[in-house]
Amino acid sequence: MTHEILNALNNKALVGSIFFDLAKAFDSVNHLLLIKKLPYYSIMGKAKLLIESYLLNKFQRVQLDSSFLNSKTVSTWSKVKHGVPQGSVLGPLLFLLYINDLPKAISSNATPTLFADDTSILITGQDKHRFQDDLNVTFDHISNWFQVNSLSLNISKTCYIQFSGKKHKLFGYKYYI
Repeated sequence: MTHEILNALNNKALVGSIFFDLAKAFDSVNHLLLIKKLPYYSIMGKAKLLIESYLLNKFQRVQLDSSFLNSKTVSTWSKVKHGVPQGSVLGPLLFLLYINDLPKAISSNATPTLFADDTSILITGQDKHRFQDDLNVTFDHISNWFQVNSLSLNISKTCYIQFSGKKHKLFGYKYYI
């Protein structure tokens, strides 16, 4: 990402990045949608069956023990339909397979960087007005992609940074690199 930013600045281009924050990203992965995506990455046969068995037909319940009341409360069993295990070896890999088609949702002048649940998009352009339009269109496309794929964007933690080689007043703010 740093290389792309410096390259754009050296070419006197406008460059900015949107850093997306997803709310409970690993917990939101839709199992059936993930399984549908696997053949697009040539995961078929026994490998696909293994992932299916890892995700599907799992149940969970909650048990509360109260030593104060000397009682135990247990919820009913419910089927787990979303989420990949955090802290496991497969969790981040399955999440990356789930979001691997995100770059298809953006324009050619936007460069995605995907690392587990951290997603950022670098946008470059020469014309200020076109740059702003591309920025807004890219944000809309990615927001729609997140919604279609059952992922929730945490707007309060999502941010945009405009990069500049020297002191500039861009879009009402001063930025330095």
